[in-house]
Amino acid sequence: MLEVSGLAFAYGGAAAVRDVSLTVQPGEIVALLGANGAGKSTTVKMIAGVLRPQRGSIRFDGQGMDGTASHHVVKSGITLVPEGRLVFPQMTVMENLQLGAHIKPRGAIAALVEKAFGLFPRLAERRGQLAGSMSGGEQQMLAIARGLMAEPKLIILDEPSLGLMPIVTQEVFRLIEAVNKGGIGVLLVEQNLHQSLRIAHRGYVLEKGEVVLAGTGQELLANDYVRRAFLGH
Repeated sequence: MLEVSGLAFAYGGAAAVRDVSLTVQPGEIVALLGANGAGKSTTVKMIAGVLRPQRGSIRFDGQGMDGTASHHVVKSGITLVPEGRLVFPQMTVMENLQLGAHIKPRGAIAALVEKAFGLFPRLAERRGQLAGSMSGGEQQMLAIARGLMAEPKLIILDEPSLGLMPIVTQEVFRLIEAVNKGGIGVLLVEQNLHQSLRIAHRGYVLEKGEVVLAGTGQELLANDYVRRAFLGH
């Protein structure tokens, strides 16, 4: 479904991504892992059309996507839930969700909202509440639900557990699994390697802008390098 080959990007001459290649098959959860500054967010911003690759290629459903504007990327079936959630704080839950469906016909939005409420019942209880007044975990649920409103084939989640309490993190990962079981591919960017690899079909480990390891979730969890470098074992 997604094929990324040899991506590179630099900020003002400082290389953030040097050579990243990865794939996501339909219905997979693929984890993109690494420490701060490894190039994870820059990689997914290129896939989502927020940044234009300086080298390399991106193909989605057989179509070339590198350099495609972000709104066309959404229409093609990819949505990005950015790091930090970035909900609209002075808008209600309902209004945030409606904005997520901006590419959909007006008549289809109500059914999409109800579908989101079925997956995230806590949001249904708070449909009229301002997003900025909700907890971090609730805002993360809203951000994911908003990303689903465009009915993507692939949703990219950038650090969905960042800043959340452990019990809330577990709930967010449970919801990610539920989204995937609904047939949506997931590219999951995370520093929480243990939780990510527990649910991922496959994963890639980035270091200094390059892929240094790849394998199934279980293979990477058992890898000595991953255990020493990231899990403290």
